[in-house]
Amino acid sequence: MPVILKIDSRRRVVYSTFYGELTDEELLRHGLTIASDPDFRPDFSEIVDFSEVTKLSVSDATLNKMASTPSLYSESVRHIIVASAKESFKLANRYKALTRKTRPNLFVVRTREQAYDLLKKEQE
Repeated sequence: MPVILKIDSRRRVVYSTFYGELTDEELLRHGLTIASDPDFRPDFSEIVDFSEVTKLSVSDATLNKMASTPSLYSESVRHIIVASAKESFKLANRYKALTRKTRPNLFVVRTREQAYDLLKKEQE
């Protein structure tokens, strides 16, 4: 499944946009991709966009593994998941419930506009 990673150093945001089928392997590999990018900084905010995901093949075991793994990011940054489809919205909220102690600033929204509004509020 394709994923596009864009790190905007000026805005201090890591954007990840997933397309097609979302799998366990892709999610786990993507964290390593972010960590190895020379432009990544742990104090950047994060937007993960699932708007273009057409099929979910993500197990509860992978969600649990990701939730129990320390975040690449500083605790104070915002993590925003854009999940417009019903199935991806449920998945994102399951992950949010699992990470409420380790990622207290994780938000799940339906649109990119809502994600950008949350980032603006963080910067105010």
